[in-house]
Amino acid sequence: MTAIDPSVYEDPKISQTLAMLAEGKTKEEIVKHFGNKNWSTIDMYFRRKGFRWNGKTFEPRGEEGTDAVEEARFLPTKAAQIVRQLSQKYADIRQVAIKNGFSTIEEMGEYMKSQGYVWNSDINNYEYDENMAKKQRVQSKHTQGKASGKVEELPDEYRDLLEYLLDKKERLYELLEPQNSGTLPRYKFKGAKANKTLGLPTSLQTLLNDFSKEFNVTQRDIIEVALAEFFKKYGYEEQLNSVLQA
Repeated sequence: MTAIDPSVYEDPKISQTLAMLAEGKTKEEIVKHFGNKNWSTIDMYFRRKGFRWNGKTFEPRGEEGTDAVEEARFLPTKAAQIVRQLSQKYADIRQVAIKNGFSTIEEMGEYMKSQGYVWNSDINNYEYDENMAKKQRVQSKHTQGKASGKVEELPDEYRDLLEYLLDKKERLYELLEPQNSGTLPRYKFKGAKANKTLGLPTSLQTLLNDFSKEFNVTQRDIIEVALAEFFKKYGYEEQLNSVLQA
């Protein structure tokens, strides 16, 4: 990986954001200024330009480049999901390829390349390469219809959640883990369906999406099971039973 290109500071979004942070502006004020939905959009924009967040502002990441496994924790993309799966102990790259809809490892490699990732044999995983990403973006402009893979245009709705989720992942796996039968328990609740909006951390939302896809269960089923198991474990089983269908 090469050092950060000084010309990046000529990018209006980069320079204005750094200036506002230096002035003491809050994340919310900066998000509002640029008309983004949330801070994760700005954070990922800086990551793709070679910066990292140090707790107060953005600073150049330096020569070491992007740690794709670390960055993938915050991304709800297919490429990030592949990086997460390959980072697991005893991961089988062939099985990961098949699980993600590729017939061969080479086919998955071509997909990852199109997303700006290259294979690193030292870590047995993909890592993000800004030069490769730039090359792919240039190529995508000449091959219309390929733009759906642009990382910069990902949905905004995910982010803070991951740090919380990773802290609690063992507990979440415990709550969501299939029983010995290999299937999730099912709870049938009384009453009509009602919508409820919850602000989940992006990391948790990412795990929720991954689990839903991998085990072919709806997110609603996962949440219902998680809540039911929570009530049972923490002294609310009697109340839970009263709202379950016989």
